[in-house]
Formats: sequence, structure tokens, C-alpha cells
Amino acid sequence: MKKPIRILHVFGRLDMGGAESRTMDIYRNIDRNLIQFDFAIHTNDECYFTNEIKELGGRIHCLPRFNGKNYFNYKKAWEELFKKNKEYQIIHGHQTSTGFIYLAEAKRKEIPIRIAHSRNSNKDTIIKKYTSKLTKYYATHLFAVSQLAALSEFGNSSLKKDKVNIIPNAIDAQKYVFKKNIRVKKRRELEVEDNVNICHIGRFHPQKNHSFLLEIFKVINDENPKTRLFLVGEGPLKETIQRKISDLGLGHAVILTGVRSDIPEFLQAMDLLLFPSLFEGLPGVVLEAQASGMACVISSNITQEVHITNLVKRVSLSENKENWAKAVMDLLNKTTRKNTLQEIVSAGYDKKSVTEWYQNFYITSVNNEL
Repeated sequence: MKKPIRILHVFGRLDMGGAESRTMDIYRNIDRNLIQFDFAIHTNDECYFTNEIKELGGRIHCLPRFNGKNYFNYKKAWEELFKKNKEYQIIHGHQTSTGFIYLAEAKRKEIPIRIAHSRNSNKDTIIKKYTSKLTKYYATHLFAVSQLAALSEFGNSSLKKDKVNIIPNAIDAQKYVFKKNIRVKKRRELEVEDNVNICHIGRFHPQKNHSFLLEIFKVINDENPKTRLFLVGEGPLKETIQRKISDLGLGHAVILTGVRSDIPEFLQAMDLLLFPSLFEGLPGVVLEAQASGMACVISSNITQEVHITNLVKRVSLSENKENWAKAVMDLLNKTTRKNTLQEIVSAGYDKKSVTEWYQNFYITSVNNEL
């Protein structure tokens, strides 16, 4: 039997971030007799998806985290990886800030298909923003989750020349379809049957704008003390966020849940997603919330492409916390849960069509090189 094509995906870690989760959705549903995913990551930690990847037949290669000063050691680590693993014909880079190093090395090793995949519409440092723009010069194919993400990393000229494949994030939409019995059960489990539940799902990182989120919620909670805010995630700003919660006197109303594995059921228990990010590529959680029939108030900095139902309200970050709070309360008052499955599927965000696209791309690309 012919061996499957092995694709090397490059990430920082393998936790429940948007890019990682969307890639795992593809991995679970792709024909693994034809295609197998391996992963190169920049940590030795055991991550959220580590065990599942191994169970699915994937390999995980650990590299040092690039810090600028270790350029030669980092480059050497990639040289060794490619030297020991000569079967890769495709490298799919989701971490573009160091792509100018590893895709350049892949080019030197004559790996024919080198993908740079823009997952965000901005970077959290000037250096990363600059180095990400270098990646396209060593890639054979450019992918992006949205027009904004493509423009940020690959520039207007690449978009105008149709050099970028805009590939929507895939979600398993069927898993999120609203079911009243699950909502009742989950609200009882969370002990919030009588509350209005607002949530945010995302790592504790400056990009997600948790400080402003908490200020918005303070206004909402002062107006309606029965509101609760669930923050799902972990990250470097956790202690800062905890202090802010305490300073605002919100300890009774904000629940930090950590990382959860029950997001489809969890969303059933919530009433609104509040998502004031400074920037995003195409946030999967906003798709998931819409798939669950839930209202969403999001930053207008987020690409319009994520607005696929009438459940989304976009608000500018130049608006004050009171106006954001009003948008939340207005939407809560006029939104009822509904089944949005067909809208999600018709918009092309369901896993089936996106998985088929990737599978066809990988196989056709390799065959064209033979």
C-alpha cells in the first residue's frame, strides 16, 4: 500500500488556539490513508493536542524558541530536522514570524511545496510584523484566513495579483447547533440558571483586550447584577486580569474557567459572546458562537468576513465602554436562539468543504511535482 503524504505543520505550541484547533479539525477529518500530518513546534512541553496527534499517527518535532540571539542555533535545528526527515514534500507554516528562516531552509533542502499561512491581521510586536513580511519570499504558496490577514502579511500587490488563497476557517458546525435540553443541563451544571451569561474565549494576551472587556462588563453588571462573565483560556496576562477583576469589584461576577474541552456544550449555556479584540485573522470562536445561535458583540477591527449571520454586532474600539455596554444589552434584549447550521454551511465555513479543499490541494500539489 502506498504511504500517505506527510505534511509538516509549523506552530509555536499545540494548545487550543484558533489556528491549532482549526488545523486539528482538518486533521481529524482528512483521509489519513492518503495524508498524514506531522508538527514542528517551539517547545518541549506536552501540549493540549499532543496525545491526540500521536493517537492519529502524527509525529511531533520540538525546536528551540527563536529569540533573535539564537539565530544560528535555530537555523541549525531546522537543518537537522530536514536532514533526518527527508520524506517531507510539503511544509505548511502557520508561524510566519520565523518563516523567513525555516522556509528558506526548506527551500535549500529542495522541499518543493512551502506554504506561508497568515492567521492574523496584525502582530503583537514590530519585529514580528516585519519578519512575517519576509516569509512570502521563501514560500511557493500563500494562504490567509481573511482578506485583512492576507493584506497584513503579504501586502496589497499579492492580493491584486491573486497570489493568495483565502481559505475560510473550518468548524464542525453540526456540533454547535442549539439544543434547549443541553442549555438547561449546562446552565444547571454551571449554577447559573437565573443569570445572564456573557463569555469570552481566548488566551490571556494583549491582542484580546481583556482589560477593556472587563471595563465594559463592569458597566453591564452595575446595570444588571444578575449578569455573569465567563473568561475561558489561559495565558501570560492571567495575574494582571485577576488584579483588574479585584480592582473593579467584580470577583463575585467573573468566572475564570481555564481551558475547556466542552466548548460546544458550554456555548449553549451562554447568552452572548463579547469579543473586543485589537486585531484578529478570522476568529473561529465567533463562528462557533454563531453556529450555536448566540449573539456576538465584536470589535469592528475584526474582518467583516466573520459576520455571516444577523447575530453579530460590530462596535468600534473608539467607542467608550458605556456605548459598548449598551450594544451588549440591546442585543441581549432582542436576540432569541435559533438554528444557524444552514447559514454556516452555505457560507463555506463547515469542516467538510474546507477539508476537501485541503486534501485536494495537498495531493494535487505533490502529484504535480512528481
